[in-house]
Amino acid sequence: MTARGRVTLGVLIDSLGPGLARPLALPHGREPLVGTPVIYDPEEPQAGLDGAVLLVTGRPSAEILARAGESGVAVVVVKPGTCDEQALATAAKAAGTALLAAPPELSWGQLYTLIEALLAMVAPAEDPRGTRAADLFVLANEVAVRVGGAVAIEDLAMRVLAYSTVEGQRIDELRREGILGRRVPEHPTNAEEYAAVLRADGVVWSHEPREFYPRLAIAVRAHGEVLGTIWAVQAEEPLAHDAAAVLEEAATAAAPHLARINLAADEARRRRDECLGWLLRGIGAVDELATSFGLLPREPVTVVTLGPYAGSADAFAATHAADLLRTAFVAYRIRAATGVVDGRAHAIVAAEASATLLRRIIVDTLTRVSERLGGGWRAGIGRTAASVAAVPAGARQAEEALRAVCGPFTQELAGSHEELSAALFLMDVEAALRPKPSLSGEPLALVAAHDARHGTHYVHSLTVWIGAHYDVPRAAELLSLHPNTLRYRLRRIGELIALDDPDTRLVLALQLRLNAATKRSR
Repeated sequence: MTARGRVTLGVLIDSLGPGLARPLALPHGREPLVGTPVIYDPEEPQAGLDGAVLLVTGRPSAEILARAGESGVAVVVVKPGTCDEQALATAAKAAGTALLAAPPELSWGQLYTLIEALLAMVAPAEDPRGTRAADLFVLANEVAVRVGGAVAIEDLAMRVLAYSTVEGQRIDELRREGILGRRVPEHPTNAEEYAAVLRADGVVWSHEPREFYPRLAIAVRAHGEVLGTIWAVQAEEPLAHDAAAVLEEAATAAAPHLARINLAADEARRRRDECLGWLLRGIGAVDELATSFGLLPREPVTVVTLGPYAGSADAFAATHAADLLRTAFVAYRIRAATGVVDGRAHAIVAAEASATLLRRIIVDTLTRVSERLGGGWRAGIGRTAASVAAVPAGARQAEEALRAVCGPFTQELAGSHEELSAALFLMDVEAALRPKPSLSGEPLALVAAHDARHGTHYVHSLTVWIGAHYDVPRAAELLSLHPNTLRYRLRRIGELIALDDPDTRLVLALQLRLNAATKRSR
């Protein structure tokens, strides 16, 4: 049951699921209508909260519950922690407001977004003809009955927004995984199949992946803009003869819902990204901002920044990278604030920079983004900050680390500021020397000139010898020479430059390293 902009408390609880919303007190049952989520702020007047879902980010108390009841709040969501749940439930019953418990690993920002998306999904919308469209789950069931196959409605990010639950209709493992994970499972054929659906003006049959049931699909559009897709599974029995017409009608009915969902998601993302930017820059009440993302103000955190190897990322690519990071952290129950700031994906993670799992999540995300969008993505990891107050320094370090992994002195996909200190030093030296002749001057110039005049390979021999840490037998093996031949060659080079002088060796090593890196980066 729904009303404009609201859903029943029962719909809210069922949609979020017991893992995200555990009822502690329901003084008026599951029927009260609930609406807009609101982050609790003790400094703000408790006004305009009739029917609101109040997210209490701080320590919950009986006083807060009493004030919520007086303000007409429909439901209060808390993270009980060490508080007495029974005492909170008693206070909620006395206040006449429902009380739900959220898990500690779920950030308040994520819960806010989930509730907003739910309201956008199931609140009645107006279709282009001015009649009220059914909510997406009801629509999915109606279409499934008419076409004779299970139906799913998805957004452009392949998230499953709604699905049918008609008894007796068969689904395959691909659909089952999509429902459980609320996202279409990854498969090599996804890009091609979805592209075909989005290009078509009407319905399209999809027979990939071959090991699963075929599907009849259609793109959902509004004013020429693609908003999502609808998919009907054909199991053992063929779909109804008018299945194509039914899907076309369903696409028209679903359009206003998907448009609202996209608007709600965009607004929620904009607010989240803005708050993340404040945290990264140390602006505003950072403790409250951290709490809104589910982070503890005094715990160690690490900043991670993702970007393409070359050029700048477009907004969609950066958003996709941030969404993948967020999903991975939630899956591993790692608390993190993620989003897009200044065109790059960022995360503030409640983990040590050296954590193996953190590195694995980052590299996996980079691989997936590069496979889907191209661009050879990289990640920089700042040093672990003692608290969120030190996040701005960690953000600068993450940016520097990203600059290093995108530079010529490392081939890693991701790296921390600490382990990339040498690469950062070399980049600074190379930048300082680039406009000066000393980068390719003596002593390297003397050896290179001899090679040019006499056809020798002294520069290459020096490069291998220095790269082998001045180990003659090892360098000779790499050069396919006898060690005595290399020793003789080094003596000849010593007649050109002071090869025994440690400063000469240092300068020569820097010249060879910087010039080689510069050539690779061109």
